[in-house]
Amino acid sequence: MSDLLALRDEREFTAFLCGTLGAKLLLSDLTKDGEPHLACEPLAALPSALPGPAAFGDRAVRDLIFWLPLAGPLQMLADAPMPATPVDVVARRLSNEAAGDRTRDLIDLERSPILIFRRSQALSPQRLAPGGFGSRPLRVAAAAVPAEIRAAYRKAHLWLRARAVKTDPFDHCPEVQHRRPKNLGPLCCWVQPEAWRMVQFGMEIWPWNG
Repeated sequence: MSDLLALRDEREFTAFLCGTLGAKLLLSDLTKDGEPHLACEPLAALPSALPGPAAFGDRAVRDLIFWLPLAGPLQMLADAPMPATPVDVVARRLSNEAAGDRTRDLIDLERSPILIFRRSQALSPQRLAPGGFGSRPLRVAAAAVPAEIRAAYRKAHLWLRARAVKTDPFDHCPEVQHRRPKNLGPLCCWVQPEAWRMVQFGMEIWPWNG
């Protein structure tokens, strides 16, 4: 399943996470002197535009990361156990390379109590691609997520679903209607109110969010 949010929807979702669940919007996955870089005014800190198609050197904000302080402190990657699989080894190496000389300041997103929202993309002025919402990076097994984080995720997930219109994205993208699978499965899209208003006025929904 995927979630399509316009900018106003992002603001309302952020207000719910921070106001009701007590989450804190992280402005970076790096700490400074051991302290996380948090948004004092999370709504004002949100990006003013949706990200476009990914490109080399792109600096657009593609994920909104929310820390759940009531569920525990942030964990540092430098304190994490040694990677157990080749995939984990490569992921750790890439993270360290990206952090450069600030490796000791890098937050471990897999072990920290966080919620991650992958933002929708503006592929063109008339086409949006959905994002998605989770409680850990995708390769972390659900069973490994602590109960407090799962509970917060469920509340946020229910909030999104209660407001959304469930739709077939192929109905809103004539270019790829012929590629619709018989079973829509995870390509089903949940569209939030402001995004749905845009769709009603002709905005297309690209079915894939990868």
